[in-house]
Amino acid sequence: MAIKIPSLLTSEIRHAIEQLQDRIAQVDLRRWVNESPRLIVGLAVVSALLLGMMAVRAFRSTSTQRLEQGKTAWFYDANTGKLFVAGRKKIGPIAAPSGPAPGGEPAGFRAHAYSYTLEANESDLFVGFLERPDPAPGARRPTSDMSDMDKWAQGRLIKRVKDQQWVQATSREGQAILQELARPNEKGQTPIYQIPR
Repeated sequence: MAIKIPSLLTSEIRHAIEQLQDRIAQVDLRRWVNESPRLIVGLAVVSALLLGMMAVRAFRSTSTQRLEQGKTAWFYDANTGKLFVAGRKKIGPIAAPSGPAPGGEPAGFRAHAYSYTLEANESDLFVGFLERPDPAPGARRPTSDMSDMDKWAQGRLIKRVKDQQWVQATSREGQAILQELARPNEKGQTPIYQIPR
């Protein structure tokens, strides 16, 4: 079913277009641009600068972008299954509010908390994975700075909360854990990394 436009409206639109064409013809834009070489050079320079800025932005590596880090970080109490806050530079395991683990070691592990909302409450958070330094002799001391992910992953063990075994962050299993957090859920939402406020 076609929509019929009233003839009065059609003539008004035609009249407005003709007026616009007359105004453009009176300005004689082509002659004005041809008589102003400085304007042409200026427009070319501005266009080249905009093109250069867009090219730099498009080809800039994402690994050089800094990950926002606060002064504190989330930790997971292995005894209670709850999150708590401690200093960002602590790597863990650290003393948990509930006390030591049954084996006597500290029960607080660095937790990487995520949510599907930007302004998440603690109840919206879920633990993507836990981390700890590799206790093997000769293992590299890990850094808490996540701006360089390759350097961060060295000498670090990670696991999901439900997993029994810790794996190297650089291993195939470790990379699978990290890549799992980049995939959207069934609603198409991608997890957002959360830091304590």
